Amino acid sequence: MSALVPAALAAVLLFGPDEQAPARRSRATNEGTYDRLKPSLFTIEVHSGNVNAKSTLGSAYLVSSDGRLVTNYHVVGTYVSDPERYQLRAKSGGGEFPARLLSFDLVNDLALLQVEGVQAAPLRIATRAPQPGSKVVAFGNPEGLGLSLVEGIFNGDAEKGLVDRMLLSMPLNSGMSGGPILNGAGEVIGTNVAIERESNSLSFGVPASKLRALLARPPLATDKRSLRAETRRQLAGLERETSERLMREFEKMGDATVVVGGMHVPRPPAVFECWDDSELHREEGITKSQYSCNLQFTPQVEELGEVAAVSLLLEHFGAQSGSGFGLFGWLPEHARSHNQVVAIDPKSESFSPPRCTAERVRVGEIVWKITSCASAYVEHPGLFDFDLAATSVSDPHDVVFVSLQLSGFRLEPLLSLSRRLLEGVRVTGKRP
Repeated sequence: MSALVPAALAAVLLFGPDEQAPARRSRATNEGTYDRLKPSLFTIEVHSGNVNAKSTLGSAYLVSSDGRLVTNYHVVGTYVSDPERYQLRAKSGGGEFPARLLSFDLVNDLALLQVEGVQAAPLRIATRAPQPGSKVVAFGNPEGLGLSLVEGIFNGDAEKGLVDRMLLSMPLNSGMSGGPILNGAGEVIGTNVAIERESNSLSFGVPASKLRALLARPPLATDKRSLRAETRRQLAGLERETSERLMREFEKMGDATVVVGGMHVPRPPAVFECWDDSELHREEGITKSQYSCNLQFTPQVEELGEVAAVSLLLEHFGAQSGSGFGLFGWLPEHARSHNQVVAIDPKSESFSPPRCTAERVRVGEIVWKITSCASAYVEHPGLFDFDLAATSVSDPHDVVFVSLQLSGFRLEPLLSLSRRLLEGVRVTGKRP
């Protein structure tokens, strides 16, 4: 063989390509990334003073040389709700540090903490969004068992919901919330935030672009009153933005409808995730068709649960000839089965006991029996959880049921959405 042939090429010609080389390069790259970044990665614990115990555990990463850490709001939400009872601490290979809350972002599920005395290099935040299909790695502390690196693929942004989320093919686990998602250059492109519980490899992240506003905010006062006021401010902004966006999205749909059994109903905007189904109850002589939708990635607030959340259910019941009155007898129990209203202790600091009303209303050619309930947010005046159930009572053989549930809204969006849904229902009398 000619001496002019490079040794590496000669080896390929003699023995074939090294099929394990990419895997070795990947392992070498990951090992280098792991060792280089480990000092800048933290475990966040929320505790009530017990050195050996914690109430909440998550992950975080260093973003500045003066000790600022990024994590998820839901990791520190317990502290935000009661800073007089809980404390924050951050742990890394370099030691254990008391942590202080600087700011938080409910909508994007982010929080900024401060620690003192950290000797580590901050992670670089990417200035460009990653390309769909690119390889990424994520760090975190799954179940508190130790710092872990997970490889995956960035698939672009999720197409549903009103909150931006990265769609990731990677198996994140509980405890990794708040950890960084990195591109091939080791830059932060996002923050771990959630998993799809029914999948073992679908996870979500908060885009790095959402960090800029958080990093620019002035530090918050961390007494209970101040944190409640900031929570109230963010909830009000979230509700206003969500309700206005929803109404714009519905307006874009115009007169578009979807057929559900024997009725036409307004087609929900594409930001909703929707499913349809049908059932035949032979013994009762009833065909049920349904169309259900909800918003994805709605924020959660400690003690309140999901906020700015909307779910709707549209059902058509077609009864065979002669069984209509039996259908009317069956419907009250059906309506109760969809009722999400629960009893609330009058002393609750989160919600008021629900107030319910029942009435009959004519909308166009349809008479509706409507039951609605509302529970007020005690600490956040003007916001409510709503549950509305409407059953048409005009025709014993074609019955429409509409359920609308909203969490963390004012009264106006409930009225606007329910009016649009009820006014848009058209019964065709055609049954599958």
